[in-house]
Amino acid sequence: MKRKVLVLVILCSAVITGCKKKGCMDPSATNYNAEAEKDNGTCEYYTVPTDYVFIDGIGNNTVSFSGQTARMDMLSEMTSYLKTANTSGGSNQLDAATLLSMYDNSYTGWSDQELVGNGKQLKSKTALEDAGVQAQFEAWMTEAAAATPPTEDGYYLQAATGQEWTQLIEKGLMSACFASQLTANYLNGIMEDDNVQIVDYQNDKYYTEMEHHWDEAYGYFTDATDYPTNGTNRFWGKYANNTLETLLGSATKISHAFRTGRAAISSGVLIDVPEQVSIIQAEVKRMVAGMAIHYLNATKQKVVDGESQNKVNHYLSEAWAFIFGIQFCQNPDMDSNTVEGLLEQIDADFEGFSQSTLLINAMIDDIATASGLEAYKNDL
Repeated sequence: MKRKVLVLVILCSAVITGCKKKGCMDPSATNYNAEAEKDNGTCEYYTVPTDYVFIDGIGNNTVSFSGQTARMDMLSEMTSYLKTANTSGGSNQLDAATLLSMYDNSYTGWSDQELVGNGKQLKSKTALEDAGVQAQFEAWMTEAAAATPPTEDGYYLQAATGQEWTQLIEKGLMSACFASQLTANYLNGIMEDDNVQIVDYQNDKYYTEMEHHWDEAYGYFTDATDYPTNGTNRFWGKYANNTLETLLGSATKISHAFRTGRAAISSGVLIDVPEQVSIIQAEVKRMVAGMAIHYLNATKQKVVDGESQNKVNHYLSEAWAFIFGIQFCQNPDMDSNTVEGLLEQIDADFEGFSQSTLLINAMIDDIATASGLEAYKNDL
């Protein structure tokens, strides 16, 4: 009797085992089956492309970040306009109304007329709509316009205390607008986005909400789908590919994570997305802090080289702007109070600070420690 019961149990187990639902059980596969109880070896995986190009099953381009390119174009034109005060021999007084209208895109004089009235602007995307930070940029624009341009070519338009407004505005917006939107807005909320419904197939919007928001984050890093073959001429695409690429691999790591995350999203393998978000957010923070250290080092070197105080101020202003930008990344390594404390040290005596290797090295140490860049601080 016991033998019959044992045989029956074995037979029942065999039947039950044989009836287990088979399929791919790897969550990172494109054909993952959450109901599968036995892996049948059919898992398929997505491929990460070499360029940021994603086409749907019937040949439609699903990538779109034209709004981000427009904002880059706006900042490029604003920066070019600001720089005209440097080379005019005192003849080109900046106009506050022009700068302010460029900032909120009420400007109609863009060289690219497609920017006029396109609904995009830099101001509304600054510091996640922090009115105080927006007002600070507008104050710098107004101050720059009120200042008398240098009477000799080769000098930078600067405040009497040394700050160069062009650097504060351009580099400041690279972080307060571009890096902030990239890390703290689009990527920070990406996992809450829909990745099923196509946004508007009838109007050539062949992407899901999640795909589009990922693309918009990418567009604040570079406007080139074949980066770094192209797209290394301005803003973060430029800086990531120089010293930062050599020492930190910034261009490679950020662009690869963007392509990997987008491939995962397009393939529906969302389990892989958070890791790529973390990589990008961490590398962007290192990029901002790395540039702050780089320009503090450059300031020291310009003093050693015997450069004029005007040129020394130029480099220190760039350092100032990148330090200012540290606070705008998602989960910043230094909060706004800490950043403000560093900037106050510089502002207390701009020229005196620039001439003090001791003070500069102490600030480099603070930033490097906070951002995990101690091993690179002397080479940045």
